Amino acid sequence: MVSVDDYNAIRFVIRLSTFLLLGSIWLGTVTFLRAKRKTTLVYLLFFTIFYIYLYKVLDYTLFQFQSLLAMKYVLPDLILNGVSAGESINLIPLITLTSQDLRTSLLNLLLMMPFGFGLPLLTNWGVTRIVVMGGLFSIAIEILQLVTGLIAQITFRIADINDVIFNTAGAAVGYVLYVGFVRVYRRISRNRNLSAQSLGVMTGSAIAQNREFEPGHKGKVSG
Repeated sequence: MVSVDDYNAIRFVIRLSTFLLLGSIWLGTVTFLRAKRKTTLVYLLFFTIFYIYLYKVLDYTLFQFQSLLAMKYVLPDLILNGVSAGESINLIPLITLTSQDLRTSLLNLLLMMPFGFGLPLLTNWGVTRIVVMGGLFSIAIEILQLVTGLIAQITFRIADINDVIFNTAGAAVGYVLYVGFVRVYRRISRNRNLSAQSLGVMTGSAIAQNREFEPGHKGKVSG
């Protein structure tokens, strides 16, 4: 019989190991970017935020549940109520969606919108590359879900082609939002620059007029 303490202890070790591994990768990458590429602190801040986002996506789609499969090898008596490996894949797009699946699909759409918004901030990629990378990232997650399920003969996540479709669409929507954000930001910046220039011209004119009326100012007097 598996005790709750054993279960919690092993799960804590698995999550801590994952966190330390990904944290080490982040630290090494940031050190490389700062030392070799001479990237700015602002860029490293955006990179860190995007890295945390990717970690949370992997945690939500893989680590939280699929890590339980690893515990099965440590605790053979652990009973897992998941989906059998034979039912862990769906390759039929869209037409098999139910009303409950539509809610999941909407969440998948929202899940990848930050991907399409954040990646252009770190790269100079256009919409095609961003969408392709979003699709490949989603496919990689689905493959890992499928492989871990097949190895353990049970899974908590189904590799679904619909997830890939809506994840990719989410990346595309995120990129559209990024383009809209950039245009609004540029317009606001342009208006501020124009306002600053107008203020500078008005201030210069006012200073010039005041100097004409200063005592001892040798200006041309009409009359």
